[in-house]
Amino acid sequence: MNLRLKTTVEVESKLNELQSALQLSSKAAVMRLAIAFSLKMSGDPRIVDGRIEKYDLKKQNGADYNRFTIFGTDDNLYKALMQQHLLNSIDDDTFFPELTNAHLCRGIKEIYAEFKLANNRERFIKELL
Repeated sequence: MNLRLKTTVEVESKLNELQSALQLSSKAAVMRLAIAFSLKMSGDPRIVDGRIEKYDLKKQNGADYNRFTIFGTDDNLYKALMQQHLLNSIDDDTFFPELTNAHLCRGIKEIYAEFKLANNRERFIKELL
């Protein structure tokens, strides 16, 4: 069971900027928002250019996060949501860090783009709702 997730520099940069701009208490809050946004989208977030992209720790050179920091006591809820999204059961190693990272990467790109388009916190939140 893996308990650590390492991000890329790009994801980490967007997490920092969004946390500050949205005035959220932690980067983990932004991560949960990004994962939720990704779960609203169709398709497997690991599929890039027609193939499943595996989580490769060697490519991850951003910050390191503990599983509990990201999900807290809602770990099982997020795993169930990801299973429902894929319409398939997943093992623990697939859930974390592989699928979690894929949802985080896809979701952070989307919410970052939405935030830049909205150009301010209030408009962004209004668009999300």
